[in-house]
Amino acid sequence: MQCQEDWFSEYGDRALDHFGRITQPIVLQENNAWRKSFRWGYGDNEDRHIYYNMCTGEERNITREQYRDHSYTLNSV
Repeated sequence: MQCQEDWFSEYGDRALDHFGRITQPIVLQENNAWRKSFRWGYGDNEDRHIYYNMCTGEERNITREQYRDHSYTLNSV
């Protein structure tokens, strides 16, 4: 059985070259911390689509169409 270190020593460079290497750390700040998210409905059975800020915890409601639109950002509001 092959362990994780053996796999990475054999395939790791090829995987990093395929998916891309980063040369600088990715810094999460308030302005780039927005992610689309989904809240399942409970008592009222209403599902909510939201933009959630990973730094501040702020939520902004969006429509189902905006959630499904991969090109939609808060900057387009």
